[in-house]
Amino acid sequence: MNRGARRLRSAVALLAVVSCRPPAPRPGRGVEAPRTSPPLPEVEREQPLDVREQRFRFVTHVRTLTSGGSAEETVEWWELRDPRGGVVHHAAYPVELADSGFAHTTDVRARMLTTQLGAGVLVEGFELPSAPGTGSWVQVFGVHDGRLVAFGPPLWPQGELIDVAVDPSRRAPAIPGRSVIVMNDVLRFRIWTGNVDITYSVLINWIMARVEPAWRCVRATSRGSVERCSYPVTAHPIRPDGLTFVRLFPEPDEGFTPAHVVVRPESTIDYVEAEVPIVWDAGEAGISLDVPESDRGWLRIRVDGREGWIHDEEDFEAVGLPQAG
Repeated sequence: MNRGARRLRSAVALLAVVSCRPPAPRPGRGVEAPRTSPPLPEVEREQPLDVREQRFRFVTHVRTLTSGGSAEETVEWWELRDPRGGVVHHAAYPVELADSGFAHTTDVRARMLTTQLGAGVLVEGFELPSAPGTGSWVQVFGVHDGRLVAFGPPLWPQGELIDVAVDPSRRAPAIPGRSVIVMNDVLRFRIWTGNVDITYSVLINWIMARVEPAWRCVRATSRGSVERCSYPVTAHPIRPDGLTFVRLFPEPDEGFTPAHVVVRPESTIDYVEAEVPIVWDAGEAGISLDVPESDRGWLRIRVDGREGWIHDEEDFEAVGLPQAG
């Protein structure tokens, strides 16, 4: 089971109610009786959100715990309400106590989502405690056929949301000699591969009222076809002190013969792009976006002007990018 699947199981365990359904049983524990919250101070907060000349309201129901002079709070449930007060979406979470406070806390926020092609609401959630790069999710709600609807369950990346952007997609020419550029609204995420961060885009499909991968890429390799796209990369190298070498493949394919290139402490290394398989694992509780542990992908680098691809952990270490997380 990859990290994304484990995180989604954790999300299922935390999520008590989604879209006004009864509480879901926790995996491995059978059906539980409805959970009641401890008698803690509670407050309801309301935030207006104006979308397409309609005023929606984002409501959070918060529980507070004061211990040792400091206050801690967690969201017990939240709702999106339409202009007439009807519930567009409702989600609730169990409130559990530990010796030092809440066993875990949930923070949920909302903001207006206005793009070139559509409008809606973006809801972001944060769970603590959580491992680095996990514990946050994003859910898109958009105006479709005049109504505000969920464009799918929450997205759980192995990383974090960067921004909402426009992603150009160059398509085949519709007329000979003329290229057609299609501009898409996307959510851009920073996803950790184990060695570097990549920028991964999720398409907001306003026509179909759903979110989906912005890119689907198939590469032919010596071992058959694989689904793997190229992504912008951000590296945080810690370069080794001594003399070493790296194997540079001309293509991201182990069927090619690599060149052995010396890496000196003073060598100039550029980290160009990454080709990584992303697992899009969709379920009722959410969609995980993760890099499989069995294949961390390929990285194109440039060492003192010589360019090529690396894949093995020894080569990542040689250029200052040992595996972590």
